[in-house]
Amino acid sequence: MIYRFSHISLFRLAGLFIWLSLTIPIVAKIYLDENWLNSYSILWFLSHISFGFGFLILTRNLGQSDLTLEEWILLIAMIAVIYIINWSTFSITGLFYSLIITILLPWLMSVYQGLIILVFQNILIAWQMFSGQTDLVDNESYQFDNLFFIFFWLGISAFSYVLSYVGFKQQNAKEELRKLNSELRISRELHDLIGHHLTALSLNLEVATHITEGKAKLQVQKAQSIARLLLSDVRDVVSSFRGKGNLNFSQAVKELTDGIPRLKLHLTIDKDYTIEDPKLAQTMLRCTQELITNCIKHAKAENLWLKFDQRNELIIIEIKDDGIGHRIAINEGNGLTGIRERVKQYNGAIEILSNKKGFGIKIIFNVG
Repeated sequence: MIYRFSHISLFRLAGLFIWLSLTIPIVAKIYLDENWLNSYSILWFLSHISFGFGFLILTRNLGQSDLTLEEWILLIAMIAVIYIINWSTFSITGLFYSLIITILLPWLMSVYQGLIILVFQNILIAWQMFSGQTDLVDNESYQFDNLFFIFFWLGISAFSYVLSYVGFKQQNAKEELRKLNSELRISRELHDLIGHHLTALSLNLEVATHITEGKAKLQVQKAQSIARLLLSDVRDVVSSFRGKGNLNFSQAVKELTDGIPRLKLHLTIDKDYTIEDPKLAQTMLRCTQELITNCIKHAKAENLWLKFDQRNELIIIEIKDDGIGHRIAINEGNGLTGIRERVKQYNGAIEILSNKKGFGIKIIFNVG
């Protein structure tokens, strides 16, 4: 059932799950402590509820637009709630609330802004710990342990932020590739379907002008002019879509290869690298993804070199790594068979460049 939710919905559900988990101590205190009804407990309860509502409001349009002034104020208020919860509970319970905000930051603002907020809320927590506003500083012997804990928590915060940022970037990359494929597909369908039909219509109207006379001929000529105008408009739209796709191809490759685990990527591609055929562009992206996946699974490499080149009517993808190379048998079942089938559609070829110092492959597409 979980696959039916969008990534934004799952993100909100995860945040709400953490928030609901933090409700358990409050409920336990109300149930077990007969003297729970005091100013500190009430302040803790109200702060907790306020944080939950703030989270729901702040994530309504998550990742869709920049924060408004009201949303900025709400975010600062939620950070202030962390301080209030720590103060009202004489503890560092607010750390768990700050973790929710840390994970939210990459989806709400730029990296620069997010790091400023991250540092600000951690300084606030550290100041509380060493200012005597929590029960962790009642004994001076705990000062060193507190310092150790602060740095430990900074590591957790940084890791959580980076993990969330990677997820945000990967989601954006998928969205960009989806848009690219959609635009290329639309341009092809416009050209193949509407363009061809309008061309045929224009030719038939041209013939009709030679076999009609009088008012009928004038109407046919008028219809032919309209058909030519529509054909021109369709070509403009197709050129616009393809132009956008061409400009985005280099970016699509960079987004596809961004955040590859366990590998240092060396990418060589011209920033204006263009592919006019949408089907070819999709095939190239799929082949690249398959080769990178095989490298991660089987090569045990540390570095991966990926190069895109074009020589006249030949488009070349070259990929190589510094892994185990010929020390293992090349298994055609690991994606290479599928790549060969795709390349064959373009009268292309595959060259295996494997040796003892690594594995390499060159894919050549003939677009002539």
